[in-house]
Amino acid sequence: MLRIAFLAASAATCVVADPSPNLRNVVEGFLDKVQDKAQNLLGLNACPAPFLLPTSCSNGQSPSTKGLNECCTNVPGGLQLQTQFWNAQPDIGPESSWSVHGLWPDNCDGSYEQYCDPSREYTNIRQILTDKGETDLLAKMDVLWKSNTDDDESLWVHEWGKVRSFLAFELIRTCISTLNTTCYGRSYKQYDEVVDYFERAMDLFETLPTYDWLSAEGIVPSRTKTYTADALQAAIKKHYGHDVYFGCNSAGELDEVWYYFVTRGPVAGGKYVPVEVVGSKGSCPATGIKYIPKDGKAAGGTDPTGKYTSAFLNVEYDSAPKGCLISSGKWYTTGTCATFRLYGDLSSPFTMTTSKGPCTVSAGAQLSCAAGNAGSTFTLDADNYLSYEGSSDFFASVVAEGSVQASVFASSSEASVPIKVRYGTPQ
Repeated sequence: MLRIAFLAASAATCVVADPSPNLRNVVEGFLDKVQDKAQNLLGLNACPAPFLLPTSCSNGQSPSTKGLNECCTNVPGGLQLQTQFWNAQPDIGPESSWSVHGLWPDNCDGSYEQYCDPSREYTNIRQILTDKGETDLLAKMDVLWKSNTDDDESLWVHEWGKVRSFLAFELIRTCISTLNTTCYGRSYKQYDEVVDYFERAMDLFETLPTYDWLSAEGIVPSRTKTYTADALQAAIKKHYGHDVYFGCNSAGELDEVWYYFVTRGPVAGGKYVPVEVVGSKGSCPATGIKYIPKDGKAAGGTDPTGKYTSAFLNVEYDSAPKGCLISSGKWYTTGTCATFRLYGDLSSPFTMTTSKGPCTVSAGAQLSCAAGNAGSTFTLDADNYLSYEGSSDFFASVVAEGSVQASVFASSSEASVPIKVRYGTPQ
């Protein structure tokens, strides 16, 4: 590395002494070849120390790619966000900690690219990390990187997809150039970049104890107290040094925070430098922000012990299985079934929630699951069909098929398509 640095310095001197375009091109071509050989031989170890490398973003722009080693500087996704969830309804993750959402690479202006590398659209993240001997990392992820569908690996796959590959259901965050397999040189072993991504995401999370920082400033989960956006920002800024993005759901309940970084060096071994939020400071109201405790009690009168059973609610139409209920409470046939949490003893009346919130049958007889709902009481009949007010007869606005999501009602006066909704255990 010292020899390469010496050659680079000598070449730079030549260019200054003789600015001839032809000579400059020769020198730059020579340096490119030296750099490629070093990268191939040493992998990421060929990168200089982070303090010698350019910052991945400056004044909302990436550094010029001319002469830039993209294995050592994250471009164009040099603005990286460590994002966290606060899932209280239903409660997910430790009571006194936020949980990991992901590590997102954005362009320096806050925009993001699409479609990276479909060849690395891995769906077996747990097996990859297990085979790489990352048992300690997996143990942390199992506690702190939680999905609201009770399928943690589906969230990990989803977040990896944002970084590297195309997923049909969401626009993809821009690629992280330093995770390209060619950057690892001859020493590359399959999936090394996967380990580096998840390790960096977890390492950053552990330096950002949102729960502790808020608690230190008197901001704690409560079912009666509310907070202001200014108070939240002031509490985090005191510890992090910068404003962040706070996310709230439609009921004004705090549920997400995004921390912004620029980088020097690659994901593995590089330096992450905290910076101010880019764009909006959040989706929360100015006042009246709720910070709901993770106490197992979703709004709407759940079992006070917080005990619940995870379930799929499968739909039967014309006496045959046809799709299921999704998290909003609608009937869908081509999407992923929602995981419902049924609170209470299933041999007696219970309430239920999804990731959207408590499930309620409205005054108009429509079933909906959303934040702010009061929550209705349901039962299961002898054949495990969902029942409301003693009846297992439900009705849909239309027959769900293709991309059509049908609203579900507990009365035939509001809809005409008869369906049954049957309890099932998630696989």
